[in-house]
Amino acid sequence: MKKKISEIQIFRHITQIAFFILLPGLFALAFGQVKLIYTMILKGNFNFIQAFPQLIAAVAIIPITIFFGRFFCGWFCAFGSFNDFLYMISSKVFKTKFIVNKKLDTILKLFKYIILVFIIIVIWTKGNTLFDNSSPWDAFAQITNFPQAIANYFIGFALLAFITLGAIFIERFFCRYLCPLGAIFAIISKLRKVKIYKPTEKCGKCRICTNNCSMGINLYKRSEVSSGECINCLKCIDVCPRNNPKITYMDENLNPAFASSIAIVAFAALYGGSSVLGNVISANTKAPTSITSNRTTNQGDNTTSNSGDNQPQTTQNSNDTGTTSNSNSAKTAPSSVANSKYKNGTYTGTGNGYRSDLTVSVSINNDKITNVDVVSTNDNYQEPVNIVPQEIMQAQSTKVDAVSGATHTSNGIMNAVADALSKATI
Repeated sequence: MKKKISEIQIFRHITQIAFFILLPGLFALAFGQVKLIYTMILKGNFNFIQAFPQLIAAVAIIPITIFFGRFFCGWFCAFGSFNDFLYMISSKVFKTKFIVNKKLDTILKLFKYIILVFIIIVIWTKGNTLFDNSSPWDAFAQITNFPQAIANYFIGFALLAFITLGAIFIERFFCRYLCPLGAIFAIISKLRKVKIYKPTEKCGKCRICTNNCSMGINLYKRSEVSSGECINCLKCIDVCPRNNPKITYMDENLNPAFASSIAIVAFAALYGGSSVLGNVISANTKAPTSITSNRTTNQGDNTTSNSGDNQPQTTQNSNDTGTTSNSNSAKTAPSSVANSKYKNGTYTGTGNGYRSDLTVSVSINNDKITNVDVVSTNDNYQEPVNIVPQEIMQAQSTKVDAVSGATHTSNGIMNAVADALSKATI
C-alpha cells in the first residue's frame, strides 16, 4: 500500500512540474477568459463561436472541473504548485507547520469569495484600472524578468511576497483563502461527477485524513467529499490505514491513478482540440484591403529577415490576468500612417512575449499584410497565436486588441509585426 501511495503522489508532482514549466500562466489565462465571457455577456454581445479562439483554456478547464471537481487546482495550476513546493520544502527542511483553528479556517476561506465579488464589481463591471498591475499572478509570471518588472508590478510583487510567506507556514495558503479563480471552481465543482467516497462507519478515531488534507477539510465527519474546497490531491486516499476513501463515479470505484490519467488525457484532448479548432475559425477571418499599420518615419529599409534592429519596446499597462485590452498599452509605434508604402516580400520581426522573445514572419504584397505567422515562441499559449495575427491582417494594423488573459504574448506579437514592417518600409 505504501508503494502505491508513493506512486500516486509522484505522478501528481511530475504532472505539476510539467505544467509549471510548459504552461506557467494557464491560471491567469483561464481567469482572463472567464472575465471575457462575463464582460461579453454584460454587454449583450456574447457569441460563443466568434469568441471561441479566445476561450481555449476555459473550454478545456471548465468541463474538467464540472466532471472531476477542482482537479485543475491540485494538478495543473502553476501557482498552486508553487504553494505546494514551498510548503513541502519548509515543512521538511525548516519543520514549519502552522495549524489554523478550524473555525478561523472556515471564516478565512470566505475571503476568496469576497475578493472575487470585488473583482467582478469594481474591475470587471465598472472597468476600474487602478489594480491592473497589482495582481500577484502577473508578478509571478514576470518573476524571471524581475529587475525590469519590479517597477511596473511593485504591488503585485509585494502581494506575492505575502503569499509566499503564508505558503511557507500554511499549506495551500493562497488556494484556501485568496484565489478568486479557486472561488469560481469551488462553485462549479459542486456539480462534480467523480467524487471521493468515505463511509464514516469504517472510520476509526485517527483523523489522519483530516490532518493530511491540503485544504484543511474536516474529512473525518464526511461520508462523501463533495466540498468545493477539495482539489483532488488524493492525500486522504494515500494516508488512510484502513484503505477507506475511494474515488467513485456513479457508485463505481475507480483506481486513483486511472482516474487521474483520464483527467489529464481529457484536458490534453480538449485543450489541443480547441487550439486546432480555434486556429481554423481564426483562419477563416478575411482581411480587408489596405494597410493602416503603425510605423515611425525614421525606420530604415533593412530587409534582412533575421535582424532584430529597431524593435519597438513594450510598455505594458495591463496584465495577463485581465480581459481583452487595447494594445495601445504596447508602444508598437507612435502613430497611424494611412497609405503607407511597403516593399513586397516576407520580413521577420521579433518582440517580447510572455517569457521570452518571439519571432514572426510577415508577408506583404501591394501594400497589404497578406500573412502573419508566429515562427517561434516559448509561451505555449495558442489563443494569442490564433487570434492576434488574424486580427492584424483583418485590421491591417498592429494596433489591435490583446487576447484576454494573455496580454504579454499578444503585445509581443504586435511588437514583432511592427518590427517586421519597419524593415519593409520604403
